[in-house]
Amino acid sequence: MFRADTADLPKYVSNSKLRRVDHYSRMALLAAGRALEDAYACWMGRENTGIIVATGYGALGSTFSFLDSYIEKGDKLAFPVHFSNSVHNAAAAYISICYGITGPSLTVTQFDLSFFSALLTAGTWLETGKVDTVLVGVTDAWCEIMGYCMHGFSLMMDKKSCSFGEGAVFFLISRAFDVEPKYGFFEEISIGQSLYPEEIGQVDLILSPSFTSPASPFAYKEMKKAFKGEFFDRKKGFSPTDTGLDALFAFKQYGKRGTEICCLKYSQDGLHGKMMITPAGVGR
Repeated sequence: MFRADTADLPKYVSNSKLRRVDHYSRMALLAAGRALEDAYACWMGRENTGIIVATGYGALGSTFSFLDSYIEKGDKLAFPVHFSNSVHNAAAAYISICYGITGPSLTVTQFDLSFFSALLTAGTWLETGKVDTVLVGVTDAWCEIMGYCMHGFSLMMDKKSCSFGEGAVFFLISRAFDVEPKYGFFEEISIGQSLYPEEIGQVDLILSPSFTSPASPFAYKEMKKAFKGEFFDRKKGFSPTDTGLDALFAFKQYGKRGTEICCLKYSQDGLHGKMMITPAGVGR
């Protein structure tokens, strides 16, 4: 179990605005605040910025807390704050309100492929001129029921332990020709039915979780066997939005080396998500 620390959030949002914000949305607010601070020079303005939040499960902790209050006290006395925090778009709403972003806002949920779906939508918004910049990111939070489920899932996998890591990460992205990026480019983002090693192209590194579902091990092993470059995987971690964290890892750890990277993930229903990451300064 890995928990995220949001103690620095008051540096970006006043405590008076955080009184009723749950952990799921606090992580998103902190990650979004840091992204905006880091890329402030590239920000096109609050009214021309969209928000897209990707999540696999949403605010499970608040959802179950609301259900507990409903069961214990009935529909008339169920705790309303838990309900307002439990809806999937709560994090996006808090980001919009706290940072004054007035562009379009959307929450995307596609379990393992949520981040890929969010990036595809962000690309459409930019290509059509709907916005000039998009604050796009992922957030998922651990809760006790999730821990219980992950423990049962590990037992089903012949006692191979599997841990759930919570967290949030955000990127401020724009059209490639508008600004010189600080870190690099997202390219060739796709979601599909099948993927062959030759479709990866010329890259130096593949980032991929080693296991996501019963449908994926064969495809994963075949890809790892065929790829001749560096293959980095996580042996035990599991999160629907871990690819967003992979992207941050890629830009931070490999960007200065000029390493071209493919982030790859197989979903629970056999689909795959793929995106290419090209660091700034690499010939395109």
